[in-house]
Amino acid sequence: MTSSRDPLTVEPRFVLVFDFCSSTLILEDLLRNESEDRWRNLLIDIKRFLWDERPRLHFEIYKFIGDGWILLFPLDFPQTEFFLFLRRLCDAYDRSFKKRVRPVLTTRIPNVGITFGLDRGRLIRVVMDDHTEYLGRPLNVASRLQASIRDNDQNPQGKLLMSKPAFEQLRQHVPKGNKIYTVKRKLKNISGGDSYRCIKLHLHE
Repeated sequence: MTSSRDPLTVEPRFVLVFDFCSSTLILEDLLRNESEDRWRNLLIDIKRFLWDERPRLHFEIYKFIGDGWILLFPLDFPQTEFFLFLRRLCDAYDRSFKKRVRPVLTTRIPNVGITFGLDRGRLIRVVMDDHTEYLGRPLNVASRLQASIRDNDQNPQGKLLMSKPAFEQLRQHVPKGNKIYTVKRKLKNISGGDSYRCIKLHLHE
Protein backbone atom coordinates (compact mmCIF):
# COMPACT_ATOMS: atom_id res chain seq x y z
CA MET A 1 0.00 0.00 0.00
CA THR A 2 1.28 3.49 -0.81
CA SER A 3 0.20 6.98 0.24
CA SER A 4 0.62 10.55 -0.96
CA ARG A 5 3.46 10.96 1.53
CA ASP A 6 5.62 8.27 -0.10
CA PRO A 7 8.61 9.64 -2.11
CA LEU A 8 8.12 9.98 -5.87
CA THR A 9 10.63 11.21 -8.43
CA VAL A 10 11.05 11.15 -12.23
CA GLU A 11 14.46 9.88 -13.33
CA PRO A 12 16.05 9.31 -16.76
CA ARG A 13 17.35 5.77 -17.29
CA PHE A 14 18.51 3.26 -19.83
CA VAL A 15 16.35 0.15 -19.36
CA LEU A 16 17.85 -3.21 -20.34
CA VAL A 17 15.66 -6.32 -20.35
CA PHE A 18 17.27 -9.68 -21.00
CA ASP A 19 15.85 -13.17 -21.20
CA PHE A 20 17.22 -16.70 -21.57
CA CYS A 21 16.13 -18.36 -24.82
CA SER A 22 14.19 -21.65 -24.57
CA SER A 23 14.11 -21.47 -20.77
CA THR A 24 10.73 -23.23 -20.61
CA LEU A 25 11.99 -26.16 -22.69
CA ILE A 26 15.16 -26.35 -20.63
CA LEU A 27 13.34 -26.37 -17.31
CA GLU A 28 10.82 -28.96 -18.50
CA ASP A 29 13.68 -31.26 -19.48
CA LEU A 30 15.43 -30.75 -16.14
CA LEU A 31 12.21 -31.43 -14.23
CA ARG A 32 11.73 -34.74 -16.05
CA ASN A 33 15.05 -36.05 -14.76
CA GLU A 34 14.82 -34.28 -11.39
CA SER A 35 17.74 -31.98 -12.11
CA GLU A 36 15.98 -28.65 -11.61
CA ASP A 37 18.66 -27.60 -9.13
CA ARG A 38 20.97 -27.21 -12.15
CA TRP A 39 18.84 -24.31 -13.42
CA ARG A 40 18.79 -22.70 -9.97
CA ASN A 41 22.58 -22.89 -9.86
CA LEU A 42 22.84 -21.31 -13.31
CA LEU A 43 20.65 -18.42 -12.13
CA ILE A 44 22.89 -17.99 -9.10
CA ASP A 45 25.93 -17.84 -11.40
CA ILE A 46 24.35 -15.07 -13.46
CA LYS A 47 23.26 -13.14 -10.39
CA ARG A 48 26.82 -13.26 -9.04
CA PHE A 49 28.11 -12.05 -12.42
CA LEU A 50 25.72 -9.10 -12.31
CA TRP A 51 26.74 -8.16 -8.76
CA ASP A 52 30.40 -8.28 -9.78
CA GLU A 53 29.73 -6.03 -12.79
CA ARG A 54 27.65 -3.41 -10.95
CA PRO A 55 30.59 -1.34 -9.67
CA ARG A 56 31.98 -1.06 -13.19
CA LEU A 57 28.79 0.10 -14.94
CA HIS A 58 26.80 1.58 -12.03
CA PHE A 59 23.56 -0.18 -12.95
CA GLU A 60 20.72 -1.15 -10.63
CA ILE A 61 19.56 -4.76 -10.63
CA TYR A 62 15.90 -3.81 -10.58
CA LYS A 63 13.93 -7.01 -11.00
CA PHE A 64 14.24 -10.74 -11.67
CA ILE A 65 11.54 -11.75 -14.17
CA GLY A 66 11.69 -15.54 -13.97
CA ASP A 67 14.07 -16.22 -16.84
CA GLY A 68 16.03 -12.99 -16.96
CA TRP A 69 16.48 -9.59 -15.35
CA ILE A 70 15.69 -5.90 -15.76
CA LEU A 71 18.70 -3.62 -15.29
CA LEU A 72 18.53 0.17 -14.97
CA PHE A 73 21.49 2.36 -15.99
CA PRO A 74 21.94 6.07 -15.26
CA LEU A 75 22.49 8.17 -18.39
CA ASP A 76 26.06 8.97 -17.32
CA PHE A 77 27.20 5.36 -16.85
CA PRO A 78 30.48 4.29 -18.57
CA GLN A 79 28.96 3.85 -22.04
CA THR A 80 32.20 2.66 -23.63
CA GLU A 81 31.78 -0.54 -21.58
CA PHE A 82 28.16 -1.30 -22.44
CA PHE A 83 28.44 -3.61 -25.45
CA LEU A 84 31.47 -5.36 -23.97
CA PHE A 85 29.36 -5.97 -20.86
CA LEU A 86 26.64 -7.60 -22.96
CA ARG A 87 29.23 -9.87 -24.55
CA ARG A 88 30.64 -10.80 -21.16
CA LEU A 89 27.14 -11.59 -19.95
CA CYS A 90 26.51 -13.86 -22.96
CA ASP A 91 29.83 -15.60 -22.34
CA ALA A 92 29.07 -16.06 -18.62
CA TYR A 93 25.73 -17.66 -19.47
CA ASP A 94 27.32 -19.96 -22.06
CA ARG A 95 29.95 -21.13 -19.57
CA SER A 96 27.41 -21.82 -16.85
CA PHE A 97 25.03 -23.57 -19.24
CA LYS A 98 27.75 -25.87 -20.57
CA LYS A 99 28.97 -26.68 -17.06
CA ARG A 100 25.70 -27.06 -15.16
CA VAL A 101 22.86 -27.77 -17.56
CA ARG A 102 23.92 -29.28 -20.87
CA PRO A 103 25.48 -32.48 -19.39
CA VAL A 104 22.11 -33.63 -17.97
CA LEU A 105 19.73 -32.62 -20.78
CA THR A 106 17.94 -35.49 -22.46
CA THR A 107 16.77 -33.56 -25.54
CA ARG A 108 18.41 -31.11 -27.90
CA ILE A 109 17.46 -27.54 -26.99
CA PRO A 110 17.58 -25.00 -29.85
CA ASN A 111 18.67 -21.39 -29.58
CA VAL A 112 20.51 -21.46 -26.27
CA GLY A 113 21.61 -17.97 -25.25
CA ILE A 114 20.33 -14.52 -24.26
CA THR A 115 18.17 -11.93 -26.04
CA PHE A 116 18.14 -8.22 -25.11
CA GLY A 117 15.84 -5.21 -25.37
CA LEU A 118 16.95 -1.64 -24.63
CA ASP A 119 15.20 1.71 -24.35
CA ARG A 120 16.01 5.09 -22.87
CA GLY A 121 13.66 7.54 -21.21
CA ARG A 122 12.07 8.85 -18.04
CA LEU A 123 10.86 6.50 -15.31
CA ILE A 124 8.69 7.31 -12.32
CA ARG A 125 10.43 6.07 -9.19
CA VAL A 126 8.07 5.45 -6.30
CA VAL A 127 8.67 3.94 -2.87
CA MET A 128 5.80 1.79 -1.63
CA ASP A 129 6.11 0.33 1.87
CA ASP A 130 9.89 0.80 1.76
CA HIS A 131 10.12 -1.02 -1.59
CA THR A 132 11.27 0.85 -4.71
CA GLU A 133 9.27 0.40 -7.91
CA TYR A 134 9.55 2.03 -11.35
CA LEU A 135 6.83 2.91 -13.81
CA GLY A 136 6.98 4.24 -17.35
CA ARG A 137 7.10 3.69 -21.08
CA PRO A 138 10.83 2.71 -21.26
CA LEU A 139 10.15 -0.41 -19.19
CA ASN A 140 7.35 -1.46 -21.53
CA VAL A 141 9.25 -0.66 -24.72
CA ALA A 142 12.42 -2.49 -23.63
CA SER A 143 10.36 -5.53 -22.65
CA ARG A 144 8.46 -5.57 -25.96
CA LEU A 145 11.68 -5.13 -27.94
CA GLN A 146 13.29 -8.06 -26.16
CA ALA A 147 10.27 -10.25 -26.82
CA SER A 148 10.05 -9.30 -30.51
CA ILE A 149 13.63 -10.30 -31.37
CA ARG A 150 12.23 -13.75 -32.18
CA ASP A 151 9.97 -12.34 -34.91
CA ASN A 152 11.24 -13.57 -38.29
CA ASP A 153 14.47 -14.78 -36.69
CA GLN A 154 15.22 -18.47 -36.18
CA ASN A 155 18.42 -17.69 -34.27
CA PRO A 156 17.60 -14.84 -31.87
CA GLN A 157 20.26 -15.60 -29.26
CA GLY A 158 23.02 -13.05 -28.78
CA LYS A 159 21.01 -10.21 -30.34
CA LEU A 160 19.85 -6.82 -29.10
CA LEU A 161 16.93 -4.64 -30.21
CA MET A 162 17.27 -0.97 -29.29
CA SER A 163 14.96 1.99 -29.57
CA LYS A 164 16.35 4.83 -31.66
CA PRO A 165 16.81 7.15 -28.63
CA ALA A 166 18.93 4.50 -26.91
CA PHE A 167 20.93 3.77 -30.05
CA GLU A 168 21.67 7.42 -30.82
CA GLN A 169 23.37 7.87 -27.45
CA LEU A 170 25.34 4.60 -27.69
CA ARG A 171 26.08 4.26 -31.40
CA GLN A 172 29.65 5.59 -31.18
CA HIS A 173 30.50 2.74 -28.80
CA VAL A 174 29.30 -0.14 -31.00
CA PRO A 175 32.36 -2.38 -31.54
CA LYS A 176 33.82 -2.41 -35.04
CA GLY A 177 32.60 -5.38 -37.03
CA ASN A 178 29.18 -5.53 -35.40
CA LYS A 179 26.56 -5.03 -38.08
CA ILE A 180 23.68 -2.66 -37.40
CA TYR A 181 20.25 -3.16 -38.96
CA THR A 182 17.19 -0.92 -38.96
CA VAL A 183 14.09 -3.10 -38.60
CA LYS A 184 10.37 -2.69 -37.93
CA ARG A 185 8.54 -4.54 -35.19
CA LYS A 186 4.97 -4.61 -33.94
CA LEU A 187 5.01 -3.79 -30.24
CA LYS A 188 1.78 -4.65 -28.46
CA ASN A 189 0.12 -2.01 -26.25
CA ILE A 190 2.73 0.63 -27.13
CA SER A 191 1.75 4.00 -28.61
CA GLY A 192 3.18 4.03 -32.15
CA GLY A 193 3.97 0.34 -31.86
CA ASP A 194 2.09 -0.88 -34.94
CA SER A 195 5.19 -0.29 -37.04
CA TYR A 196 7.97 0.57 -34.60
CA ARG A 197 11.38 1.37 -36.08
CA CYS A 198 14.27 0.07 -34.01
CA ILE A 199 17.89 -0.99 -34.30
CA LYS A 200 19.06 -4.61 -34.30
CA LEU A 201 22.58 -5.56 -33.31
CA HIS A 202 24.27 -8.98 -33.45
CA LEU A 203 26.58 -8.95 -30.44
CA HIS A 204 28.94 -11.68 -31.59
CA GLU A 205 29.66 -10.56 -35.16
